[in-house]
Amino acid sequence: MSTSQVNKANIEQTKPPSLLWHGLAFNLVWFLIVVMQWGAVAAMLTVIWFSVAPPRSTSLKLIVGFASIGIIADFAFINAGLLTFNDLTINPLWLSVLWIGFARFAFVFLQHWPLSYWQLALISAVSGPLSYYIGHLNQAVIFDWQLIPQILFFVLFWAGLMPMAQRSWRKFS
Repeated sequence: MSTSQVNKANIEQTKPPSLLWHGLAFNLVWFLIVVMQWGAVAAMLTVIWFSVAPPRSTSLKLIVGFASIGIIADFAFINAGLLTFNDLTINPLWLSVLWIGFARFAFVFLQHWPLSYWQLALISAVSGPLSYYIGHLNQAVIFDWQLIPQILFFVLFWAGLMPMAQRSWRKFS
């Protein structure tokens, strides 16, 4: 069996309704953590989500790797003073749950929307910083810099994130 055949056997192939289902699951996790600030409920939902629709081994490796990059980046942003999280609402566990959920959704999204790197960069350059901004409006995260330079920094970070995920996805599919 060739490497390509092995990779295809290990990477889940989802159907279009799956994109909607995974999108709803991630957005509910995000809403519970960022807006409602109910991290424990979001963590339980994420466990249920992964139990009901478990990713295959290769997908799981991609999810863990991608989530790890996001978690490490957010902690670097915190240590650099770019972000301050409200300790009562978002702690490292909830931040990890958020990134794991996003990574799960991102790889399902990439299966169904084979966009160019530039299209993904544009979508993620808008949606990623917007997520932080909504967290800021809900007092889940506090920006320590002036808003404009910080937003530009997050735009650049997020513009590279989804194209990197797509490159990883294509390499292993």
